[in-house]
Amino acid sequence: MRFFWSAVLLLGFLNLQALGQAPVLCGQLDDGLPHLPPSWDSFAPPGTGQSYVDPAFGCPVKRLTNSSIDETTWDGKYLSFMHYYSSFTPMNATDTMVFIISDDGIWRIKDLNGNIVVPSGNTPIFSGHPVWDATNGNVFYYTSFNTLYTGSVTGNTIQRAPLHTFNEYRGIISPDSADLSQDGDHIALVGQNADNTMDVFVWSLSQQIKTSVYTTSCTIIGNVTGASQPGCLHKLQLTADNLLTMEFMYDGPAPEDGIRLWTGSALVHLQDKTDHYDTGFDLTGNSIFIAMNNWLTLPSAVNACPSGWGIDVRLLSSIITSQPTWPGAACLFDHPQYWHVSYRGSASQPWAAFSFFDARPQGPEFYSSDPNYQVPPSASKWELYEDEIVLAKVDGSARYRLAHARSRSSEGYWAQPRAAISRDGKYVIFTSNMAYPGGCPANMHVAGQCSDVYLIKVQQ
Repeated sequence: MRFFWSAVLLLGFLNLQALGQAPVLCGQLDDGLPHLPPSWDSFAPPGTGQSYVDPAFGCPVKRLTNSSIDETTWDGKYLSFMHYYSSFTPMNATDTMVFIISDDGIWRIKDLNGNIVVPSGNTPIFSGHPVWDATNGNVFYYTSFNTLYTGSVTGNTIQRAPLHTFNEYRGIISPDSADLSQDGDHIALVGQNADNTMDVFVWSLSQQIKTSVYTTSCTIIGNVTGASQPGCLHKLQLTADNLLTMEFMYDGPAPEDGIRLWTGSALVHLQDKTDHYDTGFDLTGNSIFIAMNNWLTLPSAVNACPSGWGIDVRLLSSIITSQPTWPGAACLFDHPQYWHVSYRGSASQPWAAFSFFDARPQGPEFYSSDPNYQVPPSASKWELYEDEIVLAKVDGSARYRLAHARSRSSEGYWAQPRAAISRDGKYVIFTSNMAYPGGCPANMHVAGQCSDVYLIKVQQ
């Protein structure tokens, strides 16, 4: 009987591979049940460049940084590391290098074994964040003052070259959540006007022209030439067809409230009450929007999930035309916990990466030394997908649970895993403070921050 069921499971897995549904290398198909991570309070990851096998779901997880020994600041204290955010990939186009930022705001580049390629002292000071080129693994783009630059990795240094200076602006910035476009030719930027309004625009690298521009009525807080995000504009991302999505600081009915899509002639209301979403193509080439969509986030929206409160996938065209849903709308997760999403996909790369975390005022995702900590499962319960890294096919047909992030996410925003998928879908990168379940070492640069960067290979 055991042989029979093993053969059935193997045949099902091979059939999924034949249908293009399997990430191939690791993880378990979703069984819809909560899985408590073994050794929650005693698990210790290996050193930099070494891997462990996730005991719940079987994926090998490689550690890329070690915040307790890697780098110190001027005062001799140690830095915490992260890959930054989920909606742009820290990995280059050839899957050989990763951008990593420390909690002093400085970037460095490592290889996939955690070795330093370009040290922090050799990287430029960026306005916003750098984005990798879509095909050349050595090239990335960044902004400084009012100029867009290319950076080229040469040995352990960066060769810098200006691409375009925007003399019409006091300064420009690459906002903190926008990746290079799906076609590899467009980048989203923000320029500061003389009256402190902002031009939010799309720049074509090949044509050296603006392909879309929206001028805000809200004004900037502070100086856009610095590394801080413009105050009234919380988030900026490109759609798969190179349109701007902008999340403004406040929700509401005004034109510059909530998340808006700039069509070139109108600001279309996409959502309120969320700041987690991503975009891409579906399996038939339509531009899509992945988010928690329902009547609360947009009065006209009908969620595709049974509970009406799930993460689903919708056509952007249906939102523009005020259709509440669309035929074949995909439910990815029904009524999940708190989450981040990362999607660089299309028919050739149909997998979105999700990272889940908890926000209970008391629970297991605090350091065990924190008075709010509760030993799992003595908390109310261990939730479905809690603390997990999961791949979901964008049509909703399959989910693979890869690993527990093991991060004490309730300790702060930068402790959340914020998993990011590589442009080709072969790797998932996440941040976790799993090495310090009892709390950070005393000599950290920022007290309570001791996260590191981890890597999972999911496809050949």
